[in-house]
Amino acid sequence: MTPAPQTNTALWATIALGLVFAFLAQASGDSPRSPFLLVQWALFGLMLVGMLRPRVLPIPARFGLLAFVGLSWLFGMAYETSLTVDGTGIGGVHPQTFASFVLAQGDYLPIAFAAYAALRWLGADFRALFWLAAGKSLTEGLIFTGVLAQVVTGGQIWAAPFVLAYYALAYATFVAMPALFLPRTKLTDKTPPDWPAMVWVAIGFGTAFMIRAFWGALYAPLVTLIFGLPENL
Repeated sequence: MTPAPQTNTALWATIALGLVFAFLAQASGDSPRSPFLLVQWALFGLMLVGMLRPRVLPIPARFGLLAFVGLSWLFGMAYETSLTVDGTGIGGVHPQTFASFVLAQGDYLPIAFAAYAALRWLGADFRALFWLAAGKSLTEGLIFTGVLAQVVTGGQIWAAPFVLAYYALAYATFVAMPALFLPRTKLTDKTPPDWPAMVWVAIGFGTAFMIRAFWGALYAPLVTLIFGLPENL
């Protein structure tokens, strides 16, 4: 027996806007492309399949944490291959591939554990994790890369919903999608709380802000020193 999809109109609308933006942005060819760009679309497709026809992987309860964090990390690393900074390397954190993936671990792993904690102790379901992912993505779009902020301040306010939706969709592939493929009873015994989406967005934003502050203040400088990573010019 498979669980019913946990979705709503706002969630579907966000996904639709995100897919439209991804298609238009990639069709324009204005930015460098990763040779693995199609992986991004494979992840989007996998999430849609999981939402429409849920299938769960049989796992022992004692492996719940490992399974969720492992899937989240796997999806996150797959998504990272679809990114590039300037076209010379793979990954969206640094122009060089090795440096990008080493630096990315300080972001993806803590985010995976935070998503699991929201499911395990707050009872978050896929819908809640999707909005949690949207909140996490805001820290990138508004603060750390500022892409969304630039869209708004640059007078392209009409494009802001599309950009925001794309960020939410992208983050949901590794923050929320694991919940579609793992048995909920092996992950938590809590009932999903009936909280508004904005509550989850706020939790996601606050959590990701702390993770990224840790990344910038400690993780990135430390691993750069340990691995002798080149400066990200």
